[in-house]
Amino acid sequence: MNPPATGDWLRSSPFAIAFFTGRIVRTAGRALIQGALVPLIATVPLVRDNPRIIGALPLVFGVVLLLPLVAGIVQWACFRFRIAEDRLLIRHGVLRKTALDLPYERVQGINVRRSLVDRLFGLVTVTLDTAGSVQTEGRLPSIRMEVADRLQRRVTTLRPGLGLAAGGGSPAGTARGRGATHDGRILLKLGPTDMVRIGIANRNFIFVAALVGVLGDLLQPGDLLDPVLEAIEAGVDSAASAFTGLGALAQAALAAIVIASIAGVALLLTVTSAFLRHHAFTLRHDGGRFRSHAGLLTQREVLIEAPKVQQLTVSQDLVLRWFRRYRLRALPAAALLSPDQSRAAGVEVPDVLDVPLLGGRLAERLRTLVFAREARGISVLPRCRAFKRVSPWYIRALVVRYCLYAAPPFGFLLFLAWAGAPFGTSTILSWWAGSIPATALAAWQRWRRQGYMLDGEGLASRSGFLGSEVKAFLLRKVQSVTVKQSPLQRRKDLATLQVQLACGIITVPYIERSAAWRLRDYILYRVESSRRRWH
Repeated sequence: MNPPATGDWLRSSPFAIAFFTGRIVRTAGRALIQGALVPLIATVPLVRDNPRIIGALPLVFGVVLLLPLVAGIVQWACFRFRIAEDRLLIRHGVLRKTALDLPYERVQGINVRRSLVDRLFGLVTVTLDTAGSVQTEGRLPSIRMEVADRLQRRVTTLRPGLGLAAGGGSPAGTARGRGATHDGRILLKLGPTDMVRIGIANRNFIFVAALVGVLGDLLQPGDLLDPVLEAIEAGVDSAASAFTGLGALAQAALAAIVIASIAGVALLLTVTSAFLRHHAFTLRHDGGRFRSHAGLLTQREVLIEAPKVQQLTVSQDLVLRWFRRYRLRALPAAALLSPDQSRAAGVEVPDVLDVPLLGGRLAERLRTLVFAREARGISVLPRCRAFKRVSPWYIRALVVRYCLYAAPPFGFLLFLAWAGAPFGTSTILSWWAGSIPATALAAWQRWRRQGYMLDGEGLASRSGFLGSEVKAFLLRKVQSVTVKQSPLQRRKDLATLQVQLACGIITVPYIERSAAWRLRDYILYRVESSRRRWH
């Protein structure tokens, strides 16, 4: 079969019906949970007292299950796209027709996903990340691999500011563009040991351990296992009797074994999750483009160009600090929501370039490659001594803020004490007094982590509590700058600098007011005088 010519309207594979059906089911389920679940529960007594309605329930359930499939088929039939010379055209919709005209120069990144079923049939799902929307704008589900490669070549050869000289216009350039999909210098490749480190450093490790313990305590298998449960209960009683007869050291050892077992199960789950998402992670660099590839069941591939990166974020928590490793994320424009926030909000956002584990040298090398010849005087490593600390008055502001946060719960406890609760007012006041040193210590730790670094072309801001996070960006990519002053800052001649990027807000709190004004004016000057595009 000959490949379609350029400009032809194309359709996705029939396997895309599963994608459209799943999206309809997710939307309907979210709407059901948010608003329609209560009316459905209210109709249960009416249905229970009417035998005719009960007899029709199987038919109703069948229709409900069949409707998403039919709607998915109709949506697939109405979905078509066209790969033009300089833009991607998408037409979709049944009752409300939607026409998307996406110029390639607006594309911030290209994300490719291949599920297990897609790999069996040579299909991929391509997502185009743009600067105009937080959500995913251009998505082509279940298309053939050669079509995806052709789209990637079109996007990467029409890079803003480089034109066709980036790889088009000549057979050699076209060959380089075709080879860019799999060629390029390998910067990082993660192995099984790194997957274990990622699983240990997962912030959900403690939550999973607690969940395992709660499920192990609440699990009730059912009546069929009652004899087994009775035997286990008898064994537990005898074990409890034996446990009480043991010495303190033996009891502590047994408790440690139980805790270690729960932690082991949680570690197994987090490491398995790391293997599923980051298996065979590979980061490549070729001609100003970064490409990451990872995944066990569902393979994810992210392609982004260095000029599209708005912000570099390098973080290090306690576990990563123990491993002497970091995590790096390269954020394009409109990357305002994290994956967790997008799932909670029901918003589908594209993947970003996320390096889950890397060393300090590679982090600095990536900063050099992303920023090219700009901002050579800043660093993305949190432990760099070149970071300037903010004013110590920031500690006082944090203490006041924490005390205001703690005022409502302590006020509620005082109200309960006056209402006759078993604990007295003096006890609550002692708790409040005891929390002040802890609050001051937490504020001091936050102040130690807060800092900033500036050169003539870039700025890096550091923050954190137990861990640290550095956000670095180029001054010419700033969207707006604001200088704010609180009453305490006005008395101490201090100010907070707030920088708005296309991917979020970065603040530098409690610096000298004159320094904040000079920095604001200089950033605006860099933005106005730059002739290079910010996206």
